[in-house]
Amino acid sequence: MIIHKIIGLTFKPAAAITLCAIALSTAGAAQGNDNLEPTFAVLDPRGDLPAITRIPLANRLDKLDGARIAIVKSWDDNSGFDETIGSIAADLRQRGAAVTVMDRNTPYSSDDPELWRALHASYDGFVYVAAASSSTTSYAFKWSALLESQGLPGVVANFAELNSVGDETNDRSGARVRRAVFDYPPSAMPPEGLQASIEAVVSGLTTPLTETETAEGVIPAPERPAIVATGTIDEVQDLFHDMGLTDGLPVVPPTPLLVDEMLAGTSHAPDEVISTDFPPESLRVTVRKVAINSVMAGCKPEHFPVLLASIEAFLTYNANAMLRSTNSFAFMQVVNGPIRNEIGMNAASNAVGPGNRSNACMGRALRLFITNLGGGHFGTNLMAVIGSNSNYAFMFAENEEMSPWPSFAEDAGYAPDENVLTMFVGGWAHSGNYGLGTGIEDVPPDLARFQIPNGAALIVSPARAEALAAQGMSKGDLRHYLETTACRPLSDLRKEGRFQDISAYEGQPEDTCVPRFAKDTIAILVAGNDASPMMQAWSMYRPRTISIDKWK
Repeated sequence: MIIHKIIGLTFKPAAAITLCAIALSTAGAAQGNDNLEPTFAVLDPRGDLPAITRIPLANRLDKLDGARIAIVKSWDDNSGFDETIGSIAADLRQRGAAVTVMDRNTPYSSDDPELWRALHASYDGFVYVAAASSSTTSYAFKWSALLESQGLPGVVANFAELNSVGDETNDRSGARVRRAVFDYPPSAMPPEGLQASIEAVVSGLTTPLTETETAEGVIPAPERPAIVATGTIDEVQDLFHDMGLTDGLPVVPPTPLLVDEMLAGTSHAPDEVISTDFPPESLRVTVRKVAINSVMAGCKPEHFPVLLASIEAFLTYNANAMLRSTNSFAFMQVVNGPIRNEIGMNAASNAVGPGNRSNACMGRALRLFITNLGGGHFGTNLMAVIGSNSNYAFMFAENEEMSPWPSFAEDAGYAPDENVLTMFVGGWAHSGNYGLGTGIEDVPPDLARFQIPNGAALIVSPARAEALAAQGMSKGDLRHYLETTACRPLSDLRKEGRFQDISAYEGQPEDTCVPRFAKDTIAILVAGNDASPMMQAWSMYRPRTISIDKWK
């Protein structure tokens, strides 16, 4: 029995799995032993880690008596720490500190140089309070590392369930930012446990630094071999799964031969750098690394320009905050132009469902990009509480041939013969199907219930689009109708706090119906077959449209 070594891990051969249409390395057969399984030498799909410059922490305070301490709130309210902030402030004041609790004037993920200058000018130390939010926690550590690098000592208050997020952010920043850990919700903590967490705030501000916390220099980027594994099909699958390099489904082993074939699908050089800051962990990504993951997803070389456009579209977002979020962000991708038919995409029956290789494999590739090119792993730095099955594969083609309206790409200014990809973000809600017996008046009440309504996408079947067009309704008419009639009572929105800006409605009656969508924030897409006049409304918004042709 042969035992294969795979980057330091040892596996025994398992039952054979047949994988069609890939080149196999038949080392056993070359020795005349037909009973041995074929083995694969597979390439490393991960983005390249950067070298990390260490950030020494600022010197701690000798005492709290007389010290000026700022407690910085990531969120104005509803963070989970609302009552606890008062307890922290009261304790610090009992120890003689002058404490000021302040809100950020910018979103938690935005740099705020004005606030940093104010902190340095008026305070001796800070407590940066995170939230019951993974992305907010990551940024609390990021901005605290910046303040420490500027000489201001501090400590992050975060929830225990999100400790791994702080660990990952510290590793990427090079600072060992201190923390005080609280259970969620703090109100359920026993008094002694709550006091112990508050004591960690005090200790974080005053305990002298350790040798590790004062270390300087550069942590070199780890070396990764080009060939990450050599083993049987089962061994490769098990290794990639155990290392967290898959989406939970089997992958095609990315052999050098298959990756070279994928690279032939573009004129761009294999070593061309696509990103030096691929989220969530700011990794370096080349065209070759994209090709490796595209092979793993089951894609073909003719898919590769679409996948490179997908990368470009993805990088236009502040995806770091979305990926880390405790919300359940997902991405929807729509392809327009002749390439839809050239690569066999599905725009008709079950367009957004399974069954079509091009839709499924290219849609799946984005999740592998996030996992491997960006270092995103669920339960470590990706902390969606419930998640979304849209994260497996959500890509389809618009049914331009059966639509009575211009395509989405034409709406964005592209010609019908240009190939483009549009990416949307959102994903935690959808409604429909609005089939027989329902009218367009049934859609706005559901859209109005979508949380954080920065926009939406309405997928209209060809039969419904034809019926609406026959009534004289253009795509613009439909969009205008939805955006002006999807509204909620002012009394409801006042209860939602940060999820709706209602300042313009001060003094108006409580039953005033406030539109939830700004102009041109609802996208209209035509997909599906003409068997029934159906529609689906998706919480997908902020479209980014990218040329595919430039990636050929």
